[in-house]
Amino acid sequence: MRLNFTKHTFVLFVTALSAVWVCSCDTKNQQAGEVDSPTDSVSTPTDEVPNTNQSELLRAVLGKGGGDFRGVNFGDPVSKIKEMESFELFEDSTDHVGFTYETDNFEAIDILYYLDKNRLLTGIRVDVYLNDAGSVKGLWEQFDTYLSGKYILNAKQGKITLWKDKGSRIVKLEDVSKGKDYGLRLSIGAKGKTSMPL
Repeated sequence: MRLNFTKHTFVLFVTALSAVWVCSCDTKNQQAGEVDSPTDSVSTPTDEVPNTNQSELLRAVLGKGGGDFRGVNFGDPVSKIKEMESFELFEDSTDHVGFTYETDNFEAIDILYYLDKNRLLTGIRVDVYLNDAGSVKGLWEQFDTYLSGKYILNAKQGKITLWKDKGSRIVKLEDVSKGKDYGLRLSIGAKGKTSMPL
């Protein structure tokens, strides 16, 4: 009986030792695979700050539905713009009002609403500041699909695409990226008293 107990204890000890050895070998192989992986050995600043989903970013730019843009229409008074706009007011001038929003990923959206002498909406400019070229490309595609469904395509010229809205206003989407500064600009209608430059 004593021999049977000793044999049984020895078998359990060897089995446990084998299991520990197998697990430790598997962990070492897994860690070695992680170290050898080329994606882990090279990191970029954007790895630390993920980009916002481009569809979510487009929805943030477009805001509430309805109206010509974000719930307002061309010809609306500045009081209605201020009432409808959910972004933070950062500029209030006689010929425009500006609003801003920053995402959790340090991307930013600035919107300028241009006004005529009666303080009625005549033009809109949206600047979207992004983290990298991939974000620019992704958001450009989202904008292109949306704007082509809403407006009549007029022309494509390199980093600029033009549409016309129902009031014959020019709608312009432009890649304004320079060096390590990435972004898109959307312009609709007139800027102040003069027409929006193409």
